[in-house]
Amino acid sequence: MTYAEQLAEFVVQAQFDRLSPGTCLQLKIRVLDALGCAIGALEGPPVMLVRKHIEDFGGRPLTTLIGGGKTAPDRAAFYNGAIVRCLDFNDAYLAKGETSHPSDTIAAVLAATEYAGRNGREFLTALAVAYQVFCRLCDVAPVRAKGFDHTTLGSFAVAASVSKALGLSMTETANAIAISGTAFNAVGAT
Repeated sequence: MTYAEQLAEFVVQAQFDRLSPGTCLQLKIRVLDALGCAIGALEGPPVMLVRKHIEDFGGRPLTTLIGGGKTAPDRAAFYNGAIVRCLDFNDAYLAKGETSHPSDTIAAVLAATEYAGRNGREFLTALAVAYQVFCRLCDVAPVRAKGFDHTTLGSFAVAASVSKALGLSMTETANAIAISGTAFNAVGAT
């Protein structure tokens, strides 16, 4: 079984009922923290440029933009991710040899769960997948010393969590994870 298939099996089997109350609380805290960061950045020049970009390119109004409006899921994930990160006050995970921002995944999970018509429990389950994959990879496969940025690991977490949110099969999830592993290798000097 490949790594992508093993990870896909974990993703497909993830269930809200398996999350502890403490885990749910911590996930909710991270979401509130990310939303606070986003609200604080609403009027920031970079955010306004991204918002203009979203408006210029349009997109079917299927998913919500933080601060109002709707657009296509990919554009909502892009905008909401930018607004959460703009002030750079979002969470950090410190592993030996790696530092990351697992809340970078929230925007993609939010867009995917809204697009798929999922509920809050399913959102938290998909978000738990994102945090578990991202932080675990930071622990066991840090990439910084090899010249790559932590977002390389984040791409696996996004692929896994969005697959969960969309209800993809194990094969579809494995393919999404494999694609992220070949297509999104960000160098540390970006």
